[in-house]
Amino acid sequence: MKIYVLGAGAIGSLFGGLLFAAGEDVVLIGRKPHVDAINKRGLRITGIIEEVIKVPATISPPEEKPDLIILATKSYSTVEALRASKAIVEDTWILSIQNGIGNEDEIRKFGGKPIGGITTNGAILVSSGVVKWTGKGITVVGLYPKGRHTFVDKISEIFNRAGLETIVSENIEGWIWAKAIVNSAINPIGTLLRVKNGAILDNEELLSVAVEVVKEGCKVATQNGVKLEVHPIDLLFQTLKKTRENYNSMLQDILKGRKTEIDYINGKIVEYAKSVGLEAPLNFLLWGLIKGMEKLHGGVENVWGKRE
Repeated sequence: MKIYVLGAGAIGSLFGGLLFAAGEDVVLIGRKPHVDAINKRGLRITGIIEEVIKVPATISPPEEKPDLIILATKSYSTVEALRASKAIVEDTWILSIQNGIGNEDEIRKFGGKPIGGITTNGAILVSSGVVKWTGKGITVVGLYPKGRHTFVDKISEIFNRAGLETIVSENIEGWIWAKAIVNSAINPIGTLLRVKNGAILDNEELLSVAVEVVKEGCKVATQNGVKLEVHPIDLLFQTLKKTRENYNSMLQDILKGRKTEIDYINGKIVEYAKSVGLEAPLNFLLWGLIKGMEKLHGGVENVWGKRE
């Protein structure tokens, strides 16, 4: 299968590298320093495996349309990435493995055929050309927002063959919301307090707050007609246990002085709450605190110093 990975950062490079190693026709599309390093030395994956993969990489999409685009940009870059790739996006299957809510709707606006996806695999970009696979998880894919298609089944097959444990859901919308609801609790709490995920699980007060945030998100989802495929409170505990040694991605962004995805997680929950006449005060508070942190400090390192 001809696959382009649009937004080849940590998780996109991991997926693309493993798929290429399994025999798929893959091209990574990413930032110049990362692309240059890959083309010079190959993509080095460390952590779960130790391997150098000579996968092709470029800074701009090839002209030929692929069978599949894997969209792995930050959510705030979705529109920009799709606009820059509009020549190959229209009428092409596009799988989002991003965080947050709403990416698949943007794919549809640009004429793409959206496939929803969530993954619990953990990866960090150690340096240009080097990705660390920090935690092996599961990937769920499905025709967005609901339904089944043989092409999605094929994606699952090639992902599993590449070593990425994957299942197909006929209600991927329910999985996307469940993951976003869990992230709406873990990410901002961990970021504001600068702690690993396990600290939330081990601290009675923090865990109580996280549970209440999740409950609020569940109410918003239900009132918007979303049928959750897994109970977010169960998923919250599973995630905290499996990733207890991880610093969440939002904290990593703040520590590097980068914009976070708060608008597409807590911000979206607040937006959907308003659309049905509800309020989401806990999500609004966390959204406001993270937005304030972004604007005031441009990165937590300016306040606390670099993370050890």
